[in-house]
Amino acid sequence: MKGKFYGIGVGPGDPELLTIKGKRILEEADYIATPKTKGDSESTALHIVSPYIEGKEVIELVLPMTKDPAILEQAWNDGAKCIMEYLDQGKNVAFITLGDPSLFSTFMYVFRPVRAAGYAWEIVPGVTAPSAAAAKLGIGLADGKENIAILAATTDLENVERTIDNHDNTVLMKGAGKWEAIAEILKKKGLTEKTAAAERCTMEGERLFPDINEMPEDLSYFLTAIIRKGL
Repeated sequence: MKGKFYGIGVGPGDPELLTIKGKRILEEADYIATPKTKGDSESTALHIVSPYIEGKEVIELVLPMTKDPAILEQAWNDGAKCIMEYLDQGKNVAFITLGDPSLFSTFMYVFRPVRAAGYAWEIVPGVTAPSAAAAKLGIGLADGKENIAILAATTDLENVERTIDNHDNTVLMKGAGKWEAIAEILKKKGLTEKTAAAERCTMEGERLFPDINEMPEDLSYFLTAIIRKGL
């Protein structure tokens, strides 16, 4: 019998935010798989779950630091083939990912070829960065009939501005690299006072910014901003 492939959302950073089901599957799985960018000593997701996977072998799927779609697709397919080799041996593999597997996660790219090949699978949702940031800041993501958009701020600024214009509320993830330009867009639209942000939310070094005017320049990759026009 072939093994089963799991996608486990480990949450935004605090190990206590890992779900009970996710923890159980990690403890029962034969192998743990984690994405790893060349040069990283340990993935953030692996650090979060380390108390629950002592003694387990970790499959590190090395991903190149590139935006070339052909190179990335090859890396994802190679990762899927690696996973399938373990599944063919009857081993269960749990792939861990920050936040939730369905939201801006490398897991989905590796998962699709595995699913297409007919293997058994299960995805366990996790607490997302937007949910964690909203909770820490004490604000809602959307109320009543409001609509909301979530996008990676690594996209072009025209798309960021268009998204903000077309939605009641907008969540910008991974926005540190373009924050100065994004802050100018918010200022131009009179939305500075309607925006709050969280950096490294629930991780070590967490910083909360109910007032984005107080944000420093040294922001990390793990930045989530919440724009609420109705506030």
